[in-house]
Amino acid sequence: MNTHDKIYLLRQKMDEAGVSAVIVPNGDPHQSEYLAEHWQALKWLTGFSGSAGTAVVTKTHAGMWTDFRYWIQAAAQMDGFELFRQGDTDIPYFDEWLTQTLSANGRVALDGKMMSAAQAGSLKKKLAQKGIFLDTTTDLISDLWQDRPLKPRTPAFELDVIYAGETRKKKFSRIRKKMADCNADCHVLAALDDIAWTFNLRGEDIHTNPVNLAFALITKDTIRLFIDPAKVSPALGTALKKDGVTICDYDDFYEMIQDLDEKFRILLDPEKVSDFIYQAIEVRSDIIEMPNPTVMFKCLKNKVEISHIRDTAVKDGRAVVNFLHWLDTSDAPKTEMSAAEQLLNFRKEQDAFIHPSFDSIMAFKEHSAICHYSADPDTDLSLSPDAMFLTDSGGNYLTGTTDITRTVHLGSPTSQEIRDYTLVLKAHIAVATARFPATARGYQIDAMARRHLWQQGLDFGHGTGHGVGFFLCVHEGPARLSTLPVDISLAPGMLLTNEPGLYREGRYGIRLENMVLVIEGEKTQFGKFLKFENMTFCHFERSLIDKVMLSLTEINWVNDYHQMVYERLAPGLEAPVRQWLEHKTKPL
Repeated sequence: MNTHDKIYLLRQKMDEAGVSAVIVPNGDPHQSEYLAEHWQALKWLTGFSGSAGTAVVTKTHAGMWTDFRYWIQAAAQMDGFELFRQGDTDIPYFDEWLTQTLSANGRVALDGKMMSAAQAGSLKKKLAQKGIFLDTTTDLISDLWQDRPLKPRTPAFELDVIYAGETRKKKFSRIRKKMADCNADCHVLAALDDIAWTFNLRGEDIHTNPVNLAFALITKDTIRLFIDPAKVSPALGTALKKDGVTICDYDDFYEMIQDLDEKFRILLDPEKVSDFIYQAIEVRSDIIEMPNPTVMFKCLKNKVEISHIRDTAVKDGRAVVNFLHWLDTSDAPKTEMSAAEQLLNFRKEQDAFIHPSFDSIMAFKEHSAICHYSADPDTDLSLSPDAMFLTDSGGNYLTGTTDITRTVHLGSPTSQEIRDYTLVLKAHIAVATARFPATARGYQIDAMARRHLWQQGLDFGHGTGHGVGFFLCVHEGPARLSTLPVDISLAPGMLLTNEPGLYREGRYGIRLENMVLVIEGEKTQFGKFLKFENMTFCHFERSLIDKVMLSLTEINWVNDYHQMVYERLAPGLEAPVRQWLEHKTKPL
């Protein structure tokens, strides 16, 4: 069934249900960024495979909204849907477009399990201002999706405390303390990474994300984990029971929340639970709206985790340097896809490696200008010594999660390519060397990076950095380095990325990414200051750096960083790679 057939059949369903429009978000019942195939309805309907997007189908129109990272990809993948370049000048968001397109008394259908309570609540209010009703109880997709994949059933496994640094019983105690502080009787958890962190569990239910499909209910006296029992081995079940956890079937969760004690005060995060969950609880119980306590607990890495992250940075750095050496010196034919396979092989050689933290971006020539490009057999370019090559990849280890981007030229770069690379490097250094008060927010650091590009009339459409989990999701909240005014102070223990970029559509893209840890800085008469510690070891490309464009401070930073890269990585490299890296890290 092609896209046009799907739209036709969906419109028939809309007529039967008396619906003016259908919204299909890229979502699941856990508000995940990356989805199990079972919930990839947006991809099924539109053909677009990116991680962020929303489709809207009316009786006469079909549109799909996505942000800067996916504009080029979406245009190439979709047929039958108009692309709305979300964030571009004069392009309305889908909610505004609906108010402009539908008449009063219109009815819009949305599966309430696929959108957060916060987003659905905001959408309801906006549509209601125009007399349009949002129905979050009607799912028009499931009946049409005949070949829908089953829910994944990969085994759950325990993350040992030697890696986690804290027992789940201690975590339960911390959560219950927060519940008591706000007089909550029950806490609802639906976000998969929050549940994985809380229970010290990991799995492989979502591609490259080490999580299990699960829900959890924590009260003052009980802890229920809703998960497919077949995923829990007898030994793991015994360990969970010993810590006071009752295993319930995943599919029983929705019935259970509708049977909660009416006198309960329920703590939940409207950003982290679906509209369906929120509505089911609201009709019976009082709701305390606040961020999940686990969100902040999880993002502040403990001493054990930080020690492992430092070790993982060395392991992962060796894998990436081995890859870049192979890329530079091997005469074997190479393509984007074979390059990804080769890097994976180098990571597999590292101790405690489990799997990639996301599908590697191996982007040659014009593909490097596509922020989240993913090669497939139809687009796989052969590499040749005449253009830029961007590699963005990461690994999930028992000892942490990594995310690194480097851009190289496989031949002789042009003066503009050198200039652009150096500007991105200056933006990267601005973040790496930042000193900031303990009250600083991520958007303030983001501006430090963009300043060098803005002065040249240049910019990039994604954030400068995001949080990273510990052997968890590669994108983790709540802090980020972004133009978005997220009101979260940066704090010691937060692990973030530093990844400014510059993209010239149809020609090339540049991105330089390290992970950084927020650590204590000096205390002055103006208060406590913080700074970043680098958590990534891999050289930058000397042939793409225009030394004249760098200040003395920036030159010294590059030289010091390169010396540190060589000292940390050289002992674990074979002689040819070690000699190659010594040349790559020579002082500017």
